[in-house]
Amino acid sequence: MTLPGSKNIAGFMAHYDLTGWWLTTFTEAERKFIDSRYQPSGLPAHTLTQGKWSSSKPASQFLNEVSTWFRSRREVSIAERIHRKVADLGLSEAIVKLGYHDGRHFTTYVTDVKSLKKAGKLEDAERLLLKLVRATEEENRVENLGVAPWYYEELAKIYRKQRNYAEEIAILERYARHRHAPGAKPARLMERLTKVKRLIGFEVGSGNS
Repeated sequence: MTLPGSKNIAGFMAHYDLTGWWLTTFTEAERKFIDSRYQPSGLPAHTLTQGKWSSSKPASQFLNEVSTWFRSRREVSIAERIHRKVADLGLSEAIVKLGYHDGRHFTTYVTDVKSLKKAGKLEDAERLLLKLVRATEEENRVENLGVAPWYYEELAKIYRKQRNYAEEIAILERYARHRHAPGAKPARLMERLTKVKRLIGFEVGSGNS
C-alpha cells in the first residue's frame, strides 16, 4: 500500500527504501524538525527527503549516524525510535563481514551499551563490549586504520567499578598492542593504564604494611 505523501519523499529516505518507516514513525512536525536538523558538512539542507542522494553505507549504519544529531533531553524519543530501526535492520538486513556483530557494524552499538549500563546490567554490557572489541580489531587487521578506543575505555570503566584492576589492566594493554585511531583518547587510555598500575602497586603495598 502506498502511503499518502510517500511519492513526495526523495533523498536518503528514498535511497534506503525507508519512506514508509519515515512516515509512520514520526509526526509531520517531527519529520520537519529531523529533516532540517540533519545537515552533515558538505551537504545541503534536507538531504533526508529531497534530491537524489545515495550512499554505500548500510542503512543501519546510516541511520545510526542520523541518530547522533539528536542528543538533547527533548530529543531522546526521536533518537530512540531511530535506534530501534537500526536494531531492526540488523536483523532484517543482517550483514556478515569483518567489523560487524549480529548483522550490524560495531559503531552502531553505542546506544545499546549505554542502555545496558544505565540499567545496571554490567555483565551484559561487558559481554557485548568484548564482542565489539573483537569486531573493531578484526576490521583493523584489514583496514589498518586503528581500533576504536571507546569500547576499550568502557570496559575499563566497568572493571574499575568492579574493582577488577587485573582485567582493567588487561583490556588497556590489549588496546595498547593495536594501531590506534587518531584523536586524544589513545593518550588518555595509556595514561589510565599507567595510573591503574600505580594504583595496584599502592594497594598491594598498603595490604602488606
